[in-house]
Amino acid sequence: MSQFTPSEQARTLRVFNYAEDSGEYIGSSEIYLAPNAELPANCTLVTPAACPPGLLLRFDGETWQALEDHRGKAVFDTASGCQLQFNQLGALPDNLTLVKPPYPFMHWDGKQWQANLATAQQAKIAEIKAHRDHLTADYIVIDGHHFHSDTASRIQQTTLCKMGQAGQIPAGLMWQSKNNGLIELTNEIAARFEAETIAHDMRLFAAAQQHIAAVELLTELAAVINYDYQQGWQV
Repeated sequence: MSQFTPSEQARTLRVFNYAEDSGEYIGSSEIYLAPNAELPANCTLVTPAACPPGLLLRFDGETWQALEDHRGKAVFDTASGCQLQFNQLGALPDNLTLVKPPYPFMHWDGKQWQANLATAQQAKIAEIKAHRDHLTADYIVIDGHHFHSDTASRIQQTTLCKMGQAGQIPAGLMWQSKNNGLIELTNEIAARFEAETIAHDMRLFAAAQQHIAAVELLTELAAVINYDYQQGWQV
């Protein structure tokens, strides 16, 4: 509290109260003080000045300070654009702003958010490649049957392809497909595993390159973010 001199006389005083944790002004009240009594905690006789609109008064032990109050507001990190919670009295530090970035992949120039087109394009291209890799390992199609195309399945299919080409697939051999359940694996089907897998991979690679080229030509951030690469992959 600010300096206070007890009195030998009982008296009634108007004091100005502040929160114990933050020091913020919470109102005034009249208190009775017995002779030689000290002021109660968290109050002062220092009269606060008028507080400007939008600010909050805090007592620093000697004087009242008018401070910004952004506690509980959504604030945004200027480096990442991520939303954070700010729970301190006072102005925001330089690395925070109340302005929400309108899109991902933007950078703060000190006053406003600016489009970071190159970063957005890199992220979208990474999505396209991840989608390509997912489809590559999903399935290949032979005569309408979807056969698993993950690494383990491809190893099996390499052997089956050689057996099929040599006419060595046992009659009645049943094989699991992704869309038709168990089917009979014939020499004719098995012999096509390698060629269909190569064609499958080349088709997906070409589709990915087309999407990547399209993204690289875009000049608007919103267009990059909203670019739909879901079409034109599997047949």
